[in-house]
Amino acid sequence: MEQLIISVSGIRGIYGKDLKEEDALMFGKAFGLWSKGQNIAVARDTRLSGEPLKSAFISGLLWAGKNVSDFGIAATPALTWFTEKTNGFYGCIITASHNPVEYNGIKLINSCGTFLNLKQFQSFFNTYKHIEKKKIKKPGIYSFDAHLMDRFFSSLLNFIDVSSIRKKKIKVVVDPVEGVGALYSRNFLEMLGCDVIMINSTLPGVFSHHPEPVPSHLRCLGEIVKKESADIGFGQDPDCDRLLLVANDGVCVSEELGFAVLINWMLQRKKGPVVVNIATTKLIDDICCNAGVEIFRTKVGEVCVVETMKKVGATAGGEGNGGLIFPDFHYGRDSFIGMALALEMLAKTGLNLSEIIKKFPHYYFVKKKIKFPSEKTADLYKKLKEKFSDGKVKYLDGIRIDFEDAWLGIRPSGTEPIIRIFVEGKDTKTVNSLIKEVQECINFFYKTV
Repeated sequence: MEQLIISVSGIRGIYGKDLKEEDALMFGKAFGLWSKGQNIAVARDTRLSGEPLKSAFISGLLWAGKNVSDFGIAATPALTWFTEKTNGFYGCIITASHNPVEYNGIKLINSCGTFLNLKQFQSFFNTYKHIEKKKIKKPGIYSFDAHLMDRFFSSLLNFIDVSSIRKKKIKVVVDPVEGVGALYSRNFLEMLGCDVIMINSTLPGVFSHHPEPVPSHLRCLGEIVKKESADIGFGQDPDCDRLLLVANDGVCVSEELGFAVLINWMLQRKKGPVVVNIATTKLIDDICCNAGVEIFRTKVGEVCVVETMKKVGATAGGEGNGGLIFPDFHYGRDSFIGMALALEMLAKTGLNLSEIIKKFPHYYFVKKKIKFPSEKTADLYKKLKEKFSDGKVKYLDGIRIDFEDAWLGIRPSGTEPIIRIFVEGKDTKTVNSLIKEVQECINFFYKTV
């Protein structure tokens, strides 16, 4: 179990090596004992390892005396929506989200419809460590429900100007990378009156490319958008909580810029505070300034963003990796509401996405990830602070150093055994110079390891 990645983003590992059915069984027992409600909603993404892990987790819940509603294959946002809107339910989805196909994981959801925060997760994990001492006499009741996604979409349509979208008859290309969207995205978009072309939607669970929705993985999607003269393209990750936009000219919009465009549209619909994580593009600051609203930044992690959104009464929020949160609908990252808002934006502005993007300031944002010894990260932060003594340093999540027109950040990943590096600025010269200096600091520790 040493290789499992455990954080507020859930539990993840390579199936059959780090995460096995016996692990899922024990986590199920622990979650059943820890959760105060009698009912647990469970679902999975399309990974082939999902069914055995889900079955084992459910067995643990039943052992703990909990009643289980099994929703089969469903999107993470649908499950968080359900638990948020339905009294007395906790939830779990078996997914490794954007990680490669050999991974799987367990995302645990509290009765408010959000993932466990750090305090809750520590409490749950303490239950897990003492599971062998517990005895349960009366098992819970199991039921299967195949209609969660239908109810989810029916609710979602109440928050969008559906008639405006339908009048435009927008042509859309979608790449769900054989994930949950392969089963549901066509139907959802056709409900909005779109002409839909699906790619990479057969053989669910056998991913045709790396499932993280970033431009480098979705070039084929861009080519097909241009070839088919489509109005827009959408790239989803396997559990449908992240979204990447492709413009009508076939250009894959960076996940940060696409997220910012949708935040801007949400503020045009309704003004209010915006909450994003500390690693999200500085473009959000510009958008909030222009709109005359406050911006709040949190640690990385959906639950961190959501808890602050609730606290400040945010109108919009999310994470710059394409994880948009529209609180009027529900407090969860959601590619389906993201697609609907993007279509509404095109329909109501009369502009195409390439025209809309030109209106935004340009930032050059580089993200890297490298293996780095965790015991050396504190020393790395100290060296970075010394190296960039002219910057403003924050330790909210890892280290972030802000300059006049640029910033850099380094933090340990919560979903992979790596550190993530973020550098953003208004010109490539500044960004490349910062990257070079950061790499010099990192190289110093490789020599001493």
